[in-house]
Amino acid sequence: MDIGNFLHKYIGNPLEWNSSQKATLLLYIYLSEQILYYFSVSYVLSNPALRVYFNVELAAYHIQWFKALIVITIGLIVFVKLRQKKTPDSPLFEHISTQHFALTHVYYGYTIGLMSLPTGVVLAGGPVVGFILFHRKAIALASVSALVAVGAFSYATIAGLIPYAPLAQNLTPNDGQLAPFWSLLYCFFAAPHLFTLFALAYYVLQRWRLREAEVQYLSSTDPLTGLMNRRSIMNHLSIEQEFSERTGRPLSVVMVDLDHFKQINDTWGHNAGDSVLQAAAAVLKTTIRENDFVGRYGGEEFLIVLPGLNQDQARILGERIRKSVSETDVEVSADLHFSVTASLGLSCHYGNHRLSSDELIRQADLALYKAKSLGRDQLIVAC
Repeated sequence: MDIGNFLHKYIGNPLEWNSSQKATLLLYIYLSEQILYYFSVSYVLSNPALRVYFNVELAAYHIQWFKALIVITIGLIVFVKLRQKKTPDSPLFEHISTQHFALTHVYYGYTIGLMSLPTGVVLAGGPVVGFILFHRKAIALASVSALVAVGAFSYATIAGLIPYAPLAQNLTPNDGQLAPFWSLLYCFFAAPHLFTLFALAYYVLQRWRLREAEVQYLSSTDPLTGLMNRRSIMNHLSIEQEFSERTGRPLSVVMVDLDHFKQINDTWGHNAGDSVLQAAAAVLKTTIRENDFVGRYGGEEFLIVLPGLNQDQARILGERIRKSVSETDVEVSADLHFSVTASLGLSCHYGNHRLSSDELIRQADLALYKAKSLGRDQLIVAC
């Protein structure tokens, strides 16, 4: 199974989540990162060979704050869980979670160096993904808070009020070059952030693309028949007409109208009428060529655009469509089966016979009405 579909099945689409769900996701992700920070520092302090790279006294002090921040994150998760039933979409959840994430990350960055890879990844990548998932105001305020905090820590460091990277020792032992240990540790701390940012961005954008594709499909498709709707089929006709005008390639259009459709609705009800429309649409889709276009023009009328077909070729295809419709057995229910017929009007655009899209439609319509007046179930050519 595709990983995106698997995640969608079990966690849904984050773009459709409420504020409490988004805040909970961020807090859970952050909690896992905090636990990683805590155990990483604890491991280094317990390993004599690595203690040379840490200020043991200050590390022992700051690790207590690490514990406290983990407890605070757990408390915020509990708070969101308890409040989400009453106000699931409250902006407060997003503001609290993003501010907590931003400000405490600045603190974590300060302990190992604000000019480090992990800090840069979070400060640059966090807002990018955040703007996709969270309300923009919450992310903007959290970003401002983080930048102000970074500025305050940096100023205090330059002024000599606090040390730079208080947990670090032997940070640049060789002529200002970063120690290999710290290079590896920075990569170790940055990796989970990069993975989370890329994975979350990929998944959210994938769902976004799928949703946009769905919206595009719904905006151009008739919901009952699954064919193009009127706006979409007319757009294709306009494109093909312009191409035919430029290249001289023939273009034909066919208007199809189901015979006695109102009588079907009046006699057997609208469900029967819907079944007829769906059956006719299925026939049209399977009868036309791969590069042809068919759409529901309105009511029981369908419009077929036939690029590259002249009058004789279009007539042959039109007759095949008419025959296929008349041979279709429409099943409304187990006890109700009947067949329908269709009248067709054909109009062509080729050679010196140049017509606009509206004129093609008008001529096909006139031919269709003539087919109706001559007894229905036939094709009349207007060319």
